Amino acid sequence: MTVFKVALANVVMWTRDHYFPESFAHATWQRLAPFFHLSGLVVQGPTTVCVELRPFHDRQYNRDLVMLCERVNAAAPQLPDGRRLIFQVRDIPCPVLHVQKRQVA
Repeated sequence: MTVFKVALANVVMWTRDHYFPESFAHATWQRLAPFFHLSGLVVQGPTTVCVELRPFHDRQYNRDLVMLCERVNAAAPQLPDGRRLIFQVRDIPCPVLHVQKRQVA
């Protein structure tokens, strides 16, 4: 295993230990990988950097993701330039379901 892979594994496990819910205490890389592969948007401001993550299609994963974001935000991590790092789950509207609800009503 290369030094980079060892360093990456250590960062993932440190993140798991500090920010993930207790149910992830013994989670392996395979269990954590979906969270690290999420796409999203980074919005930079003068005092904050906001990472807006796309939600999962799975309700349990979304509950875990919301809890993860809450724990990161409660810790109030700061970047080296002093800006605060904020994580949140993007609210993605689903227009197809919205139209279906109107038709049913």
